[in-house]
Amino acid sequence: MPPAGLQRGGARNRADRESWQLSEHQCRMVIDRSFDAWEAGTPMSRFITLAWGLAEIEAGDAVKATGEFIKMARDWMRRHGHPMPWVWVQERGKRFGQHAHILLHVPKELDLLFRPMPLRWAKAIVRQGYVKDTVDTQKLGEAYSANPELYRARLMGKLHYMLKCTPAKLDEPLGMIGWGHKPWGQSSRVIGKRAGVWQTRKA
Repeated sequence: MPPAGLQRGGARNRADRESWQLSEHQCRMVIDRSFDAWEAGTPMSRFITLAWGLAEIEAGDAVKATGEFIKMARDWMRRHGHPMPWVWVQERGKRFGQHAHILLHVPKELDLLFRPMPLRWAKAIVRQGYVKDTVDTQKLGEAYSANPELYRARLMGKLHYMLKCTPAKLDEPLGMIGWGHKPWGQSSRVIGKRAGVWQTRKA
C-alpha cells in the first residue's frame, strides 16, 4: 500500500485530474497504436463516438463508462475468437458534454454481428435510461480494401479529428498537416484520463 496521503500512480493517474489538451506523448500513442494494428493485420475499421454527457453521465464518470464499453467490446470479440486493437480519446463539447471517440478493429466476417452491439453496450452502461444519439458508429470500409492508400487516407482523417484538441504547433511534427478539415489547437476541459490505447505484444 502507498504511504498515507499518497495515491498509487501519482497525480498523472488521478481520476479527478483535469486537462485542456492532449500531450504530444498521448498523440503519438494513439497514432502509433493505430498503425501497429494495421501492420498486425487488424486495422481499425470502426469509428465510434460515445456522448456520455448527452446521456447525463457526469464528466468525472465518463472515463469509467468508456472503460466499461471497451471491456464489453473486447470480451465480445474474444468470444468470437478475435483480438480487438483499440484507441480512444476524451474531449468535451457544448452538445455532447464529456465524450469519447474510439477507433477499434472489427473483422470483416463479424461486421453484421457487431452492428447492433455498441448500442446494446451503451444502454447497459447508461443505467438511468438511454438517450438518443449517445452512440454514433461509422464503418471504415476502406480497412478491407485492397488499396492501402485509401485506408491510410481515411485513418489519417479520423486521427486528425480525434487529436484536434492538441497544441496547433504539433500538427507538423506529428505528420497531420492536410489530413483533416477541423482546425487543430482546440481545447476542452476533460476530467480524468484523456487518452487510452491497447497494449501490443511486441518483443
